[in-house]
Amino acid sequence: MELHVAFLPEEAGDCSRRVVAVIDVIRATTSLLVMAERGCDGVLVASNVAAARGYRTSDPDVLLAGEQAGRAPEGFDFGNSPAAFAEADLAGRRVVFATTNGTRALHLVRSAPTALIACLRNRTATAAVLAAEARTRGFDVTVVCSGREGRFGLDDAYTAGAVVQAVLAGSGADAMVPTDAALAARTLFRAYPDAAALLRTTWAGRNVIEIGLGDDLRVCAELDRSVLVPRMGERVRLLES
Repeated sequence: MELHVAFLPEEAGDCSRRVVAVIDVIRATTSLLVMAERGCDGVLVASNVAAARGYRTSDPDVLLAGEQAGRAPEGFDFGNSPAAFAEADLAGRRVVFATTNGTRALHLVRSAPTALIACLRNRTATAAVLAAEARTRGFDVTVVCSGREGRFGLDDAYTAGAVVQAVLAGSGADAMVPTDAALAARTLFRAYPDAAALLRTTWAGRNVIEIGLGDDLRVCAELDRSVLVPRMGERVRLLES
């Protein structure tokens, strides 16, 4: 089975016969995981902020979360802050979530039979599910990086390398054949043992610090803190336009 990394969502191609993990480590997929950790009843992933606002007109009890230019849009209950979600009482609540990069990537891989929410916090748990699903279905694996506004994102590539490392260190690794992109991502991860330091140097990381949300990077950089692996179609679903 092939183990591949798509450094941009558009590079993932047809995902209808691939097991997929989507990464937007700063900050969407980390936020989605933390929402699950806090007992959120479910998240609808909107393609944009306008779609999220439109949904609340028909369901005023839903919470709105997301960002434009890094900050919470006007009228939203939350931004895209995993540190804030970690302190929030979300038990039993439903959230509509819209961000610039991560939610777009989730919509672009909608054809995948298995699409997992991945970040550094759950990278080993994600790797185990990827390998198990690939074996069961007989499908190849693609780790999809959200990137930043259509460009390569160092933070997501680094996190993809962390997932690749865990897949190749886990059970069934002998059946996995990494592509050059997967090997490049793993090399990047191995080169920077301090995840927090690496994230602070990235474009996304610097932006988060500049807007006063640097504490989010601490949450984003935590490695293997969670065994939860949210998947599309279960706790997280796409909001159809």
